[in-house]
Amino acid sequence: MKHALKYIFTLLILSGLYACNGDVFVDEVKLPLTEATLSGDGDTLTLRFNTPEWSLINAYKGEEIYGLYGQFYTLDGTDMGITKCHLEDKGKIVVKDLGQELILVRPNDRELQVYIGDNPTGNPFLFSVLIGNKNHYGKEQEIRFTQSPGSGYVIDRIEYNLIPESVGTEIFEDNYLLCLNSSGEPEVRTYNLNEWMRRHIYLSCATSTHFAQTDDGLPSIELPSADISQGLKPGNDRIEYFQNGNALVEMSVQPPFMKTMTLQPGITEIRRIAEYQVYSAGYTLYLRNAKTGKPHTVQGTLRSKTPTRTIGFYLNHQENDK
Repeated sequence: MKHALKYIFTLLILSGLYACNGDVFVDEVKLPLTEATLSGDGDTLTLRFNTPEWSLINAYKGEEIYGLYGQFYTLDGTDMGITKCHLEDKGKIVVKDLGQELILVRPNDRELQVYIGDNPTGNPFLFSVLIGNKNHYGKEQEIRFTQSPGSGYVIDRIEYNLIPESVGTEIFEDNYLLCLNSSGEPEVRTYNLNEWMRRHIYLSCATSTHFAQTDDGLPSIELPSADISQGLKPGNDRIEYFQNGNALVEMSVQPPFMKTMTLQPGITEIRRIAEYQVYSAGYTLYLRNAKTGKPHTVQGTLRSKTPTRTIGFYLNHQENDK
């Protein structure tokens, strides 16, 4: 009988422990909030949970179904490599490939800190985090964040660095002019084929994010000189800044390249063949937040194609439709 009582007593203790575990250690995770709005000029939000038994399952941009990845660090700064945005224990994830700064930190068992930098666009930035119970899968809950548009940026300066191996001479052709001869008879005309020459500027940037500006138009940037015979120097021309785009700058090429040609009735396209000096330069654009003054840099590449002389031309003729 003693053994039977001991056995029953042991069962009661074990069942009591299981009940305690179910009530206390597997506490349901209650979200501190489900939505939050963050400042477009950078913000920090600390989320506090009712239990240590939560984990960050992943993070998502907008309505994308694929989770974000980032560089995982321990709290003492040790780099642990690239991972999805998952934190079961203390640590920090610096999210990659967003075009702006987003850091998720678990400093202790009950807090998740969300750090976000400037919103460089003119639109709200949407992202979310997925929170779950450490021990019970299938109970994930989402917290959605909306970051307002930022205040925009002011350009301080731009610096260029010549890429020596990119310097050279190339031959290109372009459409100099479309000429209409509606007289019904051949016409003799003379043109300066060095007119309307243009310097071509191509800008490319490592990021596809387009920075919102503080005014209605795009800001202008100073171009380096077209002539690099004495090295790369500041020029007199400016263009509107596009992170990825092309621009044209009118040129005056001397002496004139005069050519007399006979235009048949109809439309004649004059194709110009010209020599260009080309080079590429890396650039660093220095900006600052218009409200907070926080500095920001953008890096990219400029390619310059400058006409130096006209080599020749040819005509494409099309008769009037009858």
